[in-house]
Amino acid sequence: MNRKKSYGISVGTSSILVIIVILSLVCFAGLSVVSANADYRLSKKLAERTTTYYQASSDAHQDLALLDAKLQQIFTESDSESEYMDKIKESLSDSLTFNYVISDYQSLIVSVTPVYPENAEDALFTIDRFQVVTTNEPALDNSLSLLLGN
Repeated sequence: MNRKKSYGISVGTSSILVIIVILSLVCFAGLSVVSANADYRLSKKLAERTTTYYQASSDAHQDLALLDAKLQQIFTESDSESEYMDKIKESLSDSLTFNYVISDYQSLIVSVTPVYPENAEDALFTIDRFQVVTTNEPALDNSLSLLLGN
């Protein structure tokens, strides 16, 4: 009368397995929500930063178009290169550098130099600098906020 021992999966084992699977799915869902929220906040910041850069760039191009019109008028009124350069110094500032604020920490610097064109269709200035520069160092957030609540 030997009884064979059976070592099958009992009802309790399958219940524990279902609970572990459900807990892991809940953890992955929570991680997905946190990751999606962080990506959303990052893309909002990048969209705002990109919008302000292109607004500053657009302002710079509008000012360069106005400067081109002024230089074209001075060129048509001038008879020689020296008269052209003298009129530029009289009517415009010595430094033709423009500063456009992008954020508290960055600015767009545009610097141009007027040139005397050989023909009326040639360029009246050259762009020496069209660069984004850091004006202030941002304060770094070294805190580690794990539970934000929002």
